[in-house]
Amino acid sequence: MIPIVKGCEPAALAEAKRIIRNTPDTTFCYESLQGESKRKILEALLAEQGHLCAYCMCRIGTDGHPATIEHLIPQHPTDSAVNGELSLAYHNLVAVCDGRGGATCDKSRGNAPLTVDPTKRHTLETIYYHRDGRIDAKDESVQRDIQITLGLNNARTNLCANRFESMRAIEKVVSSTFKRRGIENNRSAKKTICLKILNQFESQTDMKDEYLGAKLFVARKLVSKFDSD
Repeated sequence: MIPIVKGCEPAALAEAKRIIRNTPDTTFCYESLQGESKRKILEALLAEQGHLCAYCMCRIGTDGHPATIEHLIPQHPTDSAVNGELSLAYHNLVAVCDGRGGATCDKSRGNAPLTVDPTKRHTLETIYYHRDGRIDAKDESVQRDIQITLGLNNARTNLCANRFESMRAIEKVVSSTFKRRGIENNRSAKKTICLKILNQFESQTDMKDEYLGAKLFVARKLVSKFDSD
C-alpha cells in the first residue's frame, strides 16, 4: 500500500452533483450517479493512482484488469447513518480491483471501518513486508485491516507470491548491477545505485509498477543498509 495524493474534484463529479441537486425527487448520494459519470470519475481516480488498486497495488483499469470505485468511509457504514454528501466527496473515493471473488480488498471488507487509509500517509508508516511477500504492520489496528479486513495475505490468492517476485526482482537487478560495474566493494557507489533505483520508483506517476509499495520497501531498505554499513 502506498500513499495516494488526492487532486481536485474532477469536472465530471462536480457536474454530476449539480445535476443530482437540481433533479426533483432524487436523493443526493452516490447511488444517484449515472453510468457515464461513474466512468469518468473512475478514469480520474485511475490516473491519480497510476492504475494501481488502492489496497493491494495490483494493476487495474487496463484490458483484463477491471476496476471499480471504493468509498474509504463506506456508503452504508455499520456504525452510523448514511451520509449522502460523504458518499459523493471526492476525497472519500479511490479505485480498487475486483476483489478476487470476495477474497480481498473492498469485496473482503464490505462495510467494515478501516484505520488504514492510503490517502492519509501517517496510517501507512508502520507497514512493512516479509521476505516471503506478506504485508504486515507494527500498528495493531492497521495490521488487522491488512490481514483480516482487506485480506491482503489471503492464501487463496497470488498476492504474496507476486509481491515476493517483485521484491526479488529488485534484489537481482541491484546485485547484477554491482557485479557488472565491478563495485561490490565500493559502498559509496553501491549506495548511489540504490538511491537511483529508489528515485525511479518514487517518481512514477502515470502507469506505476504493480506492487510498488513492496518495491519501495526493498529499495529503501537497501539504501538504509549502505547508510549503516
